[in-house]
Amino acid sequence: MASPPGTNVTPLQARETRKRALSMSTAHDLAVDDPQNHKKIQQPVASVDTRCSLSSRPSLQNLPLELLESIFLYSTNFALPRSSPLLGAKLSGKATLLRLFMVGFHDTWDRRFGIPVEEAQVSNFPKLPDNDISLQFDLLSMPWVDIDFILEAQQIWADKYARGRCYRHYVTEGLGTQDLYEKNVHARDRYLQHVHQHQEESWTFDARACFKADYERALQFPPAMEKFSLNSLWGSADVHTKVRIPVDLITGPWDEEKKRRLFWLVRAGAYVMDPRTKDSWKVRLAGLEATVITPEKPDPLVLKCLITPIIWIGLPPDATHNRIVMMCRRIARGVDTQDMIQILQFLVRAMHCDLKFMTDYGDEDEDADFDKDDEFYDKLYNELVEEGVEYEGWGSS
Repeated sequence: MASPPGTNVTPLQARETRKRALSMSTAHDLAVDDPQNHKKIQQPVASVDTRCSLSSRPSLQNLPLELLESIFLYSTNFALPRSSPLLGAKLSGKATLLRLFMVGFHDTWDRRFGIPVEEAQVSNFPKLPDNDISLQFDLLSMPWVDIDFILEAQQIWADKYARGRCYRHYVTEGLGTQDLYEKNVHARDRYLQHVHQHQEESWTFDARACFKADYERALQFPPAMEKFSLNSLWGSADVHTKVRIPVDLITGPWDEEKKRRLFWLVRAGAYVMDPRTKDSWKVRLAGLEATVITPEKPDPLVLKCLITPIIWIGLPPDATHNRIVMMCRRIARGVDTQDMIQILQFLVRAMHCDLKFMTDYGDEDEDADFDKDDEFYDKLYNELVEEGVEYEGWGSS
């Protein structure tokens, strides 16, 4: 297995290095020497030896950039560049940040290059080191990480460590894919042309071209929830299987760059949120509102990336009930497309099913704040049931 970028040690040694911060003695010896902290006062002769000893100690700020960068990449300690403006400036060069990103993702990319998410998620598939989870999440949450940065880092890494290795696109032939092929033959042909290029002997991995092909294909999927399965978006397992999507990409708003970055993460196998995490329901509720309840024109791609059962299952009963009421009111206004109305109807049925389960088997919450004006909810839900369209589970493959 190749050593992580920017180091000359094995991945095991690099991971062991990341498991511990700089030792106390090293931190003391390399403490930042801030000139502003020195006061110009007269000192007794007895302090001369002490003063000379202190001035001879090395300072991190005085280290050569190459050595300073090596310390940063070995420790992956984000407190280092934050410890002083000078260190922050020295360690903020794009080349350094790209190497840092590659260190965080090296094990995942090296072991899972071209491996589909579905295969990587099975229980008997070789595991990745758990300490990569927090590092990858922290890196993905950095303000300087956008989709162009991610693809550039992935390309640089692949040029060095993945030459000649197989990388394929994995097409899930679900109903959504079949509808795409039937309604947009040109989109199908463009995508298949790119996929077939991977079979040529002269082919080399192009991170941007592969992402563009998958992204343009995803934009063509019909938004109807019952004809869509999340695994239709999955590609190569490019993140640790336990990495979460950053909060700002769940709660929005989304510009074009954020949409692309969100899609890259979902395509790579990142998951929305662990519902067992404390207060995760607040993030999931905010994501639900930003995706389908409050926007004037909900974005179909964002819907496909985020609206999965983990968004609504286990929300507090009052929050669930009140959002069902909001969606019913939206349907009653009749301002959405037919596709969007179908999505809202699907969510009303699914969330009602979950709400019924919670009220039947859960503890009653005396402090629950239910929206008493549920006329639209009762009327519309009864109509949905009368139509004979019951909620039977999630999606189709």
